[in-house]
Amino acid sequence: MSAADWQSYREGRRDVCDGRTADRIEQVSVIDIFQSSEAPELFAEYAAECSIPLIGEIHPQPAIYEAMENTGMLKCFGVFSDEKLVGFATVFTTILPHYDKKTATLESLFVKAKKRSGGLGQKLIEHIEQSAKEAGCVAILYSAPAGGKLERLLSRKKYVCTNTVYCRSL
Repeated sequence: MSAADWQSYREGRRDVCDGRTADRIEQVSVIDIFQSSEAPELFAEYAAECSIPLIGEIHPQPAIYEAMENTGMLKCFGVFSDEKLVGFATVFTTILPHYDKKTATLESLFVKAKKRSGGLGQKLIEHIEQSAKEAGCVAILYSAPAGGKLERLLSRKKYVCTNTVYCRSL
């Protein structure tokens, strides 16, 4: 990332480009993600790596995401490489009643496996965190598949494991 790109990123610009690889990250609408021609393949790869089998197969609901987005509680981010969608993230921002603090909670984060080696996942995380900070969040909560790539990435960085999530089929 060039010095100018980094400065734009730090100033809160919504798109971050890496001129060497033609990759960019930007805040997008949920409809932008669902209407992308790459969405079916991207969601299939996401499901294979990140789904929770006890809940069932993934079946994303664009109308529900859009309603949440319209309340301001949901932000979506797209990762693009050569103008193709290669990753996405969905983030909820709410006030935790128990703490009376605004926090961000990662609902989904995914970058296609063949696009991860250039650090796009880390750039996406940095972009999400900057956006959450600008929105007044005091923290961001991540939930990662047990033993998955995101769990390994976060454990190597300066993230604190505060809770463990369990699931039981009903």
